[in-house]
Amino acid sequence: MPTIPQLPPTSQVYPADEIPLSQDGTTRTTTVGRLLASTQPAILAPTGTLLGRVSLGPGGPEPLIVGAGLQLANSSLAANGTDHAGFDLQNTLQPTDELVLNSGGNPKRMTLGLLRGLFAAGTNITIDPSGTISGTLTSSAITGLGQVSAIAANDLIGISQGGTDHSISYANLLNGQTIDAAQPALAVSDADSFWAAQGSSTMLRQGFSAVWNWVTTKLPAYKLPIVELTANTTLNGTAHNGRILICSSPVTLTPAFINMGSGFHCEVINLSAGAVTFGTGIVTSSGSSSLPAGQCANLRAATYSAGNIIFATLSGTAGTLLAPGQVTGLSAGTITPTSIAATWTAPAAGGAPATYTVQYRVAGATVWINASTAVTGTSFVLTGLAAATSYNIQILAVNASGPGPASSILTANTLATALVSSITWNLAPSGPYARSVGSIGVNVHVNPATATVQFGFSTSATVQPASWVTGSFVNTDLWAAYVSTPATAGIWYAWAKGMDGSAPTVYATGFTVT
Repeated sequence: MPTIPQLPPTSQVYPADEIPLSQDGTTRTTTVGRLLASTQPAILAPTGTLLGRVSLGPGGPEPLIVGAGLQLANSSLAANGTDHAGFDLQNTLQPTDELVLNSGGNPKRMTLGLLRGLFAAGTNITIDPSGTISGTLTSSAITGLGQVSAIAANDLIGISQGGTDHSISYANLLNGQTIDAAQPALAVSDADSFWAAQGSSTMLRQGFSAVWNWVTTKLPAYKLPIVELTANTTLNGTAHNGRILICSSPVTLTPAFINMGSGFHCEVINLSAGAVTFGTGIVTSSGSSSLPAGQCANLRAATYSAGNIIFATLSGTAGTLLAPGQVTGLSAGTITPTSIAATWTAPAAGGAPATYTVQYRVAGATVWINASTAVTGTSFVLTGLAAATSYNIQILAVNASGPGPASSILTANTLATALVSSITWNLAPSGPYARSVGSIGVNVHVNPATATVQFGFSTSATVQPASWVTGSFVNTDLWAAYVSTPATAGIWYAWAKGMDGSAPTVYATGFTVT
């Protein structure tokens, strides 16, 4: 049997290795682990201490050193993450790469693709499937921005330079160049050009000769603008130059050369019922300061060697005034037994009338009688007519060129005159008599039978009653009855008059009321 030194050495001993052992005189075998377990002393260590042994042989437990990323504190072994510092760096990310997360207290893995799904692109932002975030500028985004009415030199404008977004001030963008800084141009020629946009916002170059060709195609279809004037107006170049001015009312046109300017031109048409007046400063071809109804005039303003002039050329022969047109709207107003009131409207055409001639005749007659040849207004009252008679009336407008055509004929009838032929007291004796305060009746005989009579009582034989009352016919012999109640005692007088407005007449002597 070899001796122990003759045995080959071992480099490492394991708990399962066997060794010979004499036990009670008998040779036995046991393992290294079992042998050492029976010889290990009791281990006394503070609670929470982490012990271990990495060597064989006698001795107590040895403390273990926790590795990077672990921490032993307060009897707890926990990960602190410091081991991550030793991990390899990942230079690129893929949607399939994984992250470790805490889900309800449990560690779990999550792919980067799921993390991408947590985000949504906002306005003007896009995120592609690989997670790339990009900014975009859309038309809706621009219209949603606040608008400015002016731009200053230091305002910023966004630009892309070399694929990178930048901003530039408005002044630097234009390099400070404005139209005011441009060199003065010479007289315009056909070869000159300017900026223009055709069908898009792209700026193109356009020549003045091309513009003139375009203008000439539009001239045949050009129509003068119409301006209606209903009130007195001061002429100016902005509102009235190159226009047709329709005067629908007999207005006054006042010149203002400083606002009209040399070369001013307009046409005035008078469609009102009266004359349009040219204010001081307008020279007319007729020498008159008025434009008759239905006439027109061309106004031109010019500056020449003698100064400024505003000249109006009236329609018709220069210097000749047209005769008035026909009077319209003839109608009757108040009518009495001896008079007829008539009104009418001035002619709408022809020259302005200076006066009116009023003619009348008994209906059926052939000869007209001139009631007046110098009426300046549009109304007249014919007097001295016969009662209850039918008359024809016509009106002619007259000026320096003569009378215009006669108006249509108006036929009107004068009223019948109520003649009071007698008056008596009811049941009264002749002469003065006394009556008590109360009802006093009066009978009046009138002619014609169709006339109505007004009655009144007065305490004077010369002063008319303060009020009149209309009586009524009560019998067939053309008598009218009136009952009054004098308020006080004294002497009273009875009055009677026709409804046509004839002068009242006293038909009774005074009577005493007691």
